[in-house]
Amino acid sequence: MNDDFEQPIDLREYLAILRARKWTVLAVVAVVVGIALAYSLRQTPLYSAEARVLVKPITSNEVYIPPPNLETEAEILASEPVAKLVREDLSIQQPASSLLGGVAVEAISETEVLVVNYTSADPEFARDAAESFAGSYVDYRRNVALEELVSAREALEKRAAAAESELTEISRDIERARAANDNSLVQTLDIERSGLISRLGSLEERLDNVQPDQAVSLGGGEVIESASLPSAPSSPNHIRNGLVGLLFGILFGIGAAFLRDRLDDRLRGRGDIERTLDAPVLATVAKFRIPKNTFELQVRVNPRGPASEAYRTLRTNVQFIAAQRDLRSFVVTSPVPGEGKTVTCANLAVALAQAGSRVICVSADLRRPTLERYFSLGSSSDGLSTWLAGRGGEDELMSLIRNPGIPYLRVLTCGPIPPNPPELLASPRLTILVRALEANADVVLFDSAPTLSLADTVVLASRVVGTLLVIDAGFTRRSATIHARQELERVGARIIGSVLNSFDPSNAAYYYPTYYTAYESQPLAEPNGQPTVSPAQEKKRSRFGFRS
Repeated sequence: MNDDFEQPIDLREYLAILRARKWTVLAVVAVVVGIALAYSLRQTPLYSAEARVLVKPITSNEVYIPPPNLETEAEILASEPVAKLVREDLSIQQPASSLLGGVAVEAISETEVLVVNYTSADPEFARDAAESFAGSYVDYRRNVALEELVSAREALEKRAAAAESELTEISRDIERARAANDNSLVQTLDIERSGLISRLGSLEERLDNVQPDQAVSLGGGEVIESASLPSAPSSPNHIRNGLVGLLFGILFGIGAAFLRDRLDDRLRGRGDIERTLDAPVLATVAKFRIPKNTFELQVRVNPRGPASEAYRTLRTNVQFIAAQRDLRSFVVTSPVPGEGKTVTCANLAVALAQAGSRVICVSADLRRPTLERYFSLGSSSDGLSTWLAGRGGEDELMSLIRNPGIPYLRVLTCGPIPPNPPELLASPRLTILVRALEANADVVLFDSAPTLSLADTVVLASRVVGTLLVIDAGFTRRSATIHARQELERVGARIIGSVLNSFDPSNAAYYYPTYYTAYESQPLAEPNGQPTVSPAQEKKRSRFGFRS
């Protein structure tokens, strides 16, 4: 059988896990929100101012300047060359690169407008910086255009000067040709001079069109909305930070809840127990309180309570299994101490007796016997341990059986605590004892020691036909249950089922898809706790004095 008992989890189980781990989720949410708000409150208030720039194309007949791209212009506006102009404009000493940390530029889609936002701890500086970045960007574009025009004019001036120099030289050549009466050369040079004059006129016209002092009229941009003084901080936004902390707190809380559930080694209800043991859960016993240092039997003191109803359910299932498998003796044990095996054994014995079954309950915990206290039977000098040690035969065994005053129920007490419990339980006399008790009772219940850490129960379970394992709903670990099952199966013990003990109905949604009902108003099948038996059953009572 696979020991990795992972199961598919549906939505209801997820919700059930969150319900069971709600305090973990709330604690994580509270911590994360607290950290977010504390961080937000410790931040220096920052102010943001905003200006808007309309980007215009720059046109020139002599210089080709491509149309502006807003994404590129946004990068230019937030660049160091513009920051240097801002530094000069605001007359500040800090490096120009330090100004770029507070500026943010956004290009508004389907428009030619850039939004310049500047953030600073000083609201006035935020306003001035936003205004200056917007204006400096416009100046920067115009300066770039001016440089382009200056370069173009210088090139034209050089070409015009070269043309004038060439024209002067041709004029001299013409004078010399005339002096030499070379009319043919004069005509040729006149034609060249006319071409140079025409070209020089064109260059002078182009120079007139390229005037750097008219660069302002070329456009480039315009501040269409000036920055205003911010009246309130733009950050930190305590409400937004709190909501972000809440969101992350919920996510982390849910993660922590599922992590805790994943790391939790406790058994999660009937399905988990049945998969772990490969055996059915025969009853679920609700948690109940008893006065301190008392040993009350719920089926007697509170017969209409949910615990008593559960023990009667356990009785029915045990009777069915006994009839189906022809079993008469059962070991009642648990993986570790404190899981309610003895109280389960005692209440089951009384419930079986109330139904008219002849029951012998054996106190087989030879380490710390407590079964006797539930039936108000004091310790005796003779009992199970003395008989297993070899004192007397089968007749002497019958004389050790004690009557607790409950019809059809008898108890074999533990006797003196022996120094060697495993050796006594491993003796051949245990098999004789089991057969003798089965011959004189309908059901024999052995209250045994816990399975783990002790060899007693393993030895006892190898001699008794059926084993009933008691599991505490909030205490028993899966690893301990698996280990106990492996120890019992190793010696051939048959685990007929388990009892989910100390179940808290308030956690019913975590363990079951349905809710728990106590049935406290239901009438009892055995009024006043008295067994109901037919005359035929009464005749079959044995020599142990099972008559009511």
